[in-house]
Amino acid sequence: MQNPNTQYFTTSEFAKICGVTKHTLFHYDKIGVLKPEFMGKNDYRYYTMKQFYQFEVISILKEAGTPLKEIKAYIQDQKPGYFISILQEKQQQLEKERLKIESMEKLLTSTIQMTNDALNASYGIPSIEMCEEEYFITMKLPKPKNDREVLIRIREHFEYCNKLHFYCELPFGCIIDKATLESGNYTYPDYYSNKIDTYHDSERLHIKPHGMYAILYHKGSYQDLTSSYEMLMEFISQNNLKLSGNSYEKDMLSYLAVDNPQEYVIKISIQVDAI
Repeated sequence: MQNPNTQYFTTSEFAKICGVTKHTLFHYDKIGVLKPEFMGKNDYRYYTMKQFYQFEVISILKEAGTPLKEIKAYIQDQKPGYFISILQEKQQQLEKERLKIESMEKLLTSTIQMTNDALNASYGIPSIEMCEEEYFITMKLPKPKNDREVLIRIREHFEYCNKLHFYCELPFGCIIDKATLESGNYTYPDYYSNKIDTYHDSERLHIKPHGMYAILYHKGSYQDLTSSYEMLMEFISQNNLKLSGNSYEKDMLSYLAVDNPQEYVIKISIQVDAI
């Protein structure tokens, strides 16, 4: 027998109070997450104010990403310790999602800025630029070139960065060692690199030093880079400069934005000193 002092709500009334549809309540009843207080004539469902608070608990856990199966187990055995453990687990998951969202926001912002810079750059004109210290996570490339091995290392590189929650710019950049530059070999880099926003203690960390760099914005395919390197090396020689470090290639406009390789824009920066 129902308590005569308790106010009961029909399914429609209770659904409106909870801000859901009747079908949601029917589903919760069917799977045993939230059953009505009692069934009336003609199988009408009736709910109570107490069940509104149960519904709120269900909503909080569901919003946190808790599966209905776990919510059902908790509703059937409500204990503070169990409730805390569920929320702490979801809190950790939300923190991971927050880091992902922050990384994506940074990625979008930097890519927009980089693309605008590429569109407004002066192509094929060498110049000097003072650069601040920058940080990269690098992946050493196999020699001789082996496409299969490169792809395997790229996949492992992505997994490494994701595991450590590194924010990395896309696409890859490239680094050519000073010794490779001095040998006149500009066609195949020594490292792929991803720029990161802050210093990280990693065995793959590479620090691009603060200092003076000879730069050139190359417009065209990767295969045509040699002519831009030769132009930049001649500029260095004619301006009483000498190589003092590596070359850094940054894809400003690439396959992410255009499908014609002749429209690619690549910024080449070579560390130099005055003679």
